[in-house]
Amino acid sequence: ELGTNLGYSYLKDFGFTTLVDDDNNQALALGGITKGVTNLELTAAYATIANQGTYIKPRFYTKILDHDGNVLLEYDSEGKRVLKETTAFLLTDMMEDVISGGGTGGLARFQSNRMPVAGKTGTTTDDKDLTFAGYTPYYVAGIWMGYDSPKKISYDKSYHLIVWRTVMDKLHDNL
Repeated sequence: ELGTNLGYSYLKDFGFTTLVDDDNNQALALGGITKGVTNLELTAAYATIANQGTYIKPRFYTKILDHDGNVLLEYDSEGKRVLKETTAFLLTDMMEDVISGGGTGGLARFQSNRMPVAGKTGTTTDDKDLTFAGYTPYYVAGIWMGYDSPKKISYDKSYHLIVWRTVMDKLHDNL
């Protein structure tokens, strides 16, 4: 009933810039994207959900100061509404189950800090890529593991979750 145009336009609103016009087809719903997406785009999309449906274009700085503490450059983090807050809440609730409810992301559950974690795992055909994007009330992070020239990953398929958990759990100490 919705067609592919709506899903394609949502991806554009979520900041995916690697899409090409030919990606607007039925395979899009299954991740059939011609050039793939970057980890930054994927993480920004999850940040949109974590931000109650507001997309904020990623930047690698918030402000730059000179040696005297004067602001030289500051990033205006104003965003745009992509989802209703209620939709973002429901998506978060479902993705918390991926971590806490015995889903595929259970290994991303924090060991030291107690707080909600939401996220989604991803694996490409033939185990050539492993991804996880997740967030807490404080931070969003995405991880990708694979080879620059795609080939089957022959080691434990959970390393990316363990790396994500280890880094994020430490970042959340005292929060």
